[in-house]
Amino acid sequence: MMSTRERRTFRVLAAIGVVTALTAGATACSGSEETGAGATQLDPSLGKSATGDVTVCGPTDASGVWKATMEAFNKAHSTMTARYVELGSSADDQLQQINQRMQTKSTQCDVLRLDVVWTAQLAAQGGLADMSKVMEPKLDKLIPSTASTLRYKDTYWGVPFYSNAGLLYYRTDEAKAPRTWQELYGYGEKDAAKGFLYQAAQSESLTVSFLELLYSAGGDVLDKDGKVAVDSPKTVDVLKFMRDGMDKSASPKSVLTYDEDATRLAFESGAGATMRNYPYAYAAGQKSGIAGKFAVTPLPGWNKPGAGVGVLGGSNLGVSAFSKNEAGAVAIIDFMTSEKWQESIAVNNALAPVTEAAYRSARVQKAMPFSQELLQALKSAKSRPVSPVYPQMSQAIYEAVGKVLSGSLSPEDAASTMAKEIDAATRTF
Repeated sequence: MMSTRERRTFRVLAAIGVVTALTAGATACSGSEETGAGATQLDPSLGKSATGDVTVCGPTDASGVWKATMEAFNKAHSTMTARYVELGSSADDQLQQINQRMQTKSTQCDVLRLDVVWTAQLAAQGGLADMSKVMEPKLDKLIPSTASTLRYKDTYWGVPFYSNAGLLYYRTDEAKAPRTWQELYGYGEKDAAKGFLYQAAQSESLTVSFLELLYSAGGDVLDKDGKVAVDSPKTVDVLKFMRDGMDKSASPKSVLTYDEDATRLAFESGAGATMRNYPYAYAAGQKSGIAGKFAVTPLPGWNKPGAGVGVLGGSNLGVSAFSKNEAGAVAIIDFMTSEKWQESIAVNNALAPVTEAAYRSARVQKAMPFSQELLQALKSAKSRPVSPVYPQMSQAIYEAVGKVLSGSLSPEDAASTMAKEIDAATRTF
């Protein structure tokens, strides 16, 4: 599940810290060139003449999507052989394995599966090839927001494979789809049994829950120039709203211990009429006692009807700066982001495609009845702050928000504390 993996990511990122930038050391080959930053810039034409072996490295293949991808690619490419190397089931294991390979300039992995929040750190370490030219012909086909998770210092460091974003679930026998966050919280304020369930345990999950509200309200953590902007009236308003929601029983205090699956189970048991969760909860809900009694909608607007702004998750694909088969890496990435394969991962693996065309497929719409709501959510979603020190940013956010929700810190002091800690973190890099 995307969010659980991401939540674990931050512990290891904080422990590892930002490694001193490595020299890429990748020799430019035909179709690639050295950028000013020293990273190899790959050309999209590379994939057309690819041959040989290509290795993709990523998480334990619990869903089978990676095995299926390798098999389908090999069947379609007689001059190539793709294989998959598992780096572990947890984000901790995966990121440690990737860092070890970067530090030793290992050539084992040609393509790396990247968590959406790893871009800046791994690019800053010099471990990724510049994929800006490869992305150029894909941008018109991709949902624009999904590409944003790979952009750091005006450069694209990979290509999105599948995405994710939070959705609002509601019991159709107890509530209507709320048009605003204020209306949503009003359900529980009027009747505590119909409260809003979300992830408020002090972890990355709470950072995401907070950012969805902050983004919807028009606020941000960093401004367009990368300066800390979180100490703002909008942040204070959102924190007051979240705290008041807890005080007025808009949400039960039990959410302070919830991750995504605890939220899902509480919703299925009838603990609340609405829930913020990821697409995976739809299929699970249809196998529970509330099957046929709930629906899905994008996150609501702030103070006025309309779509809110979610936070992007998912998996991206980067090319190792030390790859010995850059052409093969581009070829398999082209295959994985093709319209045919994007449709396949939606139908067979319930993953959110990154190409908009996939959502027009009748097969996808049948397999994912909420596909149009998901597409809307992805279009309006934003990436988390792209920074090599994002783990420290996230920790500063969820600790401060958690204290506001528990009543031990005022919204004003929390906004100030977040800003000071985030600014201190950015100054370390």
